[in-house]
Amino acid sequence: MPRKIRYHWQKPAEEAPPGQRPFPTPFDQIADEDGAWGNDETIESIDGPYTLQEIAMLALSYEIRNKPDWERKYLDPTIRAKWKEEALAWAAPKKKYDMPALTENMIDYVLDELALHDKVAQQAPHGIRLACFTGIYESDTLVPADLRDALLAGAQSSKRTRPTANQTGIPSLVYDVDASGTISSRLVKAPAARAADHSCSDEFQWLPADFEVNHNGKVKILSYINNLHPEQHESLYPVLAGIFERFVPAFERVLSDLQLPPTHRISFDFESVWKWHDEAEKSMPDFGDEWWDKQERWEAQRPVHLPEPEPFSMPATVQFEPVFPLKGRKLQVIVKLANIHLTPEKPDYPGGVWHVEGMQNEEIVTSGIYYFDQDNIGESTLAFRGTFDQGRLLYAQNDHRGVQQMYGVDSEGPLIQNHNSVRTSKDRAIVFPNVYQHRVSPFSLVDRSKPGYRKILCFFLVDPLKTDAGLIISTSRVPPQQFSWLEDAVWDLPPQVLDKLPHEIWEILRQAAPHYMSFKKAKRVREDLMEERKYLHDENKRIVFERPFSLCEH
Repeated sequence: MPRKIRYHWQKPAEEAPPGQRPFPTPFDQIADEDGAWGNDETIESIDGPYTLQEIAMLALSYEIRNKPDWERKYLDPTIRAKWKEEALAWAAPKKKYDMPALTENMIDYVLDELALHDKVAQQAPHGIRLACFTGIYESDTLVPADLRDALLAGAQSSKRTRPTANQTGIPSLVYDVDASGTISSRLVKAPAARAADHSCSDEFQWLPADFEVNHNGKVKILSYINNLHPEQHESLYPVLAGIFERFVPAFERVLSDLQLPPTHRISFDFESVWKWHDEAEKSMPDFGDEWWDKQERWEAQRPVHLPEPEPFSMPATVQFEPVFPLKGRKLQVIVKLANIHLTPEKPDYPGGVWHVEGMQNEEIVTSGIYYFDQDNIGESTLAFRGTFDQGRLLYAQNDHRGVQQMYGVDSEGPLIQNHNSVRTSKDRAIVFPNVYQHRVSPFSLVDRSKPGYRKILCFFLVDPLKTDAGLIISTSRVPPQQFSWLEDAVWDLPPQVLDKLPHEIWEILRQAAPHYMSFKKAKRVREDLMEERKYLHDENKRIVFERPFSLCEH
């Protein structure tokens, strides 16, 4: 009998105002393994599906807003007419279900909405703008040149090789719960039962560092970043704090979006999809076998009437104030530096797999990626996709064709929709919620006779509400685990002390600190973590993101 995945996440109280609602996770999105949602357990913040047309409208808007000087050009009637002509050709019928072209009304909505994007951009700090889909933001001017150059210098000095073929960087910090029974029993509170037991690790946890954002928005790192020695790389800490400070408004946008009901550009009910034509009704025979035959032919051939958006209306006021502010909070952040190196012998990067960041016990709510350097690397994208609440998918009974054309979902196919792609160019920062899966596209060397590389900085933000509750252990409560750090501390002792330190003392220090890891042990632990994490990610993908859609009777 298949194991049932129970859903324990509490439904937000209806009176809970925005800013105090639990954040959705990429793990606790179902009631049981077959994808059925409990009526009393549905989270209000888990979205329903988007129509394919609305997803295409968001992609079109993103394409236009990536044009140089679009803020001026969209006001020019001649340029607008040209864009509309291009959009009609761009949105021609294509894709798996022969998706109908975007209508003129849909394209007009996108073009009219540019005024809102422009108005928001004038208030948004650091060039932060909506990217390819709801809740995803980007900026090409988030990090100033002086901080970028300081990061380049600091990252070069801190570089170490990862146990993968063509990547280098600072590995994500790993806390091995079983590696030290002493630390485990002293510092780690036994976790409560979770819904997503298929995606909780009993052995490993990425270790976040504590970051403080004061009431003026200034950031200070309060505890060490694992694998980044706070003395040997002291100069890099304020650089990382400064870059994270620039990310804070973007994180606030994502968190605020997660606190509010999503806004759809196209709303409808399934009765508007299928129109009963008077002519068809008049030509129907009396009830009987002939009636059923004609009814079946009509259902198979009747046209789908796709809903249109209402004309765009500019909001009376546009404010950038976040619903979930981060100023005045202590945050927990997992920091990762990663490089990808390509060579003439290995000129191609095959791309990544669909995944979310971390596991349920790490409570990552949003991710920020900064592409701070690259050379001789071709174009690449970061694609997104998400699941949805099947209970909010509106359809008529056994309406296979309508569901396919409206949502791009097959009966018995996965309950998942693509959420478009973001270009990953140098100096670009991207922030997105962890409820979306993401995947890096393949890329290659531009000049295949020369090497090339890409360098990225990642901030994984732990759910601030879980941080407030003290549920996630951080480096402020776990001593450094690297034995080399202990060795360095001893070697830094004054010579008159060090000269008198016998070999036996070294052994005593080693035995007295069982949680310290040699590089060899750390590498072995990391391999164990990656093996476990791959299995748990595959389980979560199967149970949550790729659970089958059943076109059941209502």
